[in-house]
Amino acid sequence: MLMNKERILTYMKQSARKAGALMMANLSGGYQVYTKPDRSRVTDVDLAISDMLQQTLPKALPGVALYSEESPKRTIDRGKAYLIADELDGTSYFIDYQKGFSHQAAFYDPSEGLVAGLVYHPDIEVMLYAVKGGGAYWERGGSGAERIPAPVVKARHDLCFAHPMRYRGDKYRGLYLALGGREENILRTDARRTLLMAEGKLDVNIFLSPRIPYWDLLGEKVIVEELGYSHSYLDGSPVQFGIDPPAGNKGYLICPATYKGALIKETHAHIS
Repeated sequence: MLMNKERILTYMKQSARKAGALMMANLSGGYQVYTKPDRSRVTDVDLAISDMLQQTLPKALPGVALYSEESPKRTIDRGKAYLIADELDGTSYFIDYQKGFSHQAAFYDPSEGLVAGLVYHPDIEVMLYAVKGGGAYWERGGSGAERIPAPVVKARHDLCFAHPMRYRGDKYRGLYLALGGREENILRTDARRTLLMAEGKLDVNIFLSPRIPYWDLLGEKVIVEELGYSHSYLDGSPVQFGIDPPAGNKGYLICPATYKGALIKETHAHIS
């Protein structure tokens, strides 16, 4: 391990609080919105958080590289340590609804892989985080850290499925019904999906995309794995920072580990 995990987590929590303060100070507007080449939106708030990370990380954790949505992109060197961050996850929710957004971060160590993850919702004052092998915790409403108990694994017919809120088609609804989900258990989700999983209100996330940026996935990975969920590609292999998805990847799956094999098999049968 390059450095003490407590030091890593302390920096992640401090920078998340700073990011959250920037979000909340600008929530009512007054910022510029820009359209990126991929047609997604970015704001002055995203960019200010990115600048904060670029300025503070070298001082707090010397030698650690930053890989984030808004920072300059460089080829990933898996022999180096990285802070992986989504400065403002859910930018469109931040702009359009003033809720459903977060700051997310993960830490990659070259000798151990992903060792820490964090998701912070400043609008509802909830921070979730975990260090690999040490359990998952949350801080709510200004209270101290509490260990999150692993959610009880539900019967298959009671599983709740995540439907991306901004997706308007029937692709996910049709899949979840084919997997035995009930209509009332298909939940429209935003950047709060990790919180819903920690609360035991959401069980299955399937993303039918061949490639999702690391910053959109890895903040929650250690957290949900510490809570007993599996976090993988749809062929069952683990998502690893700096390693491309498997050839022909059909998507991603987050679910209770006990249901992983069955859900992968049935999902492939439906989408083939």
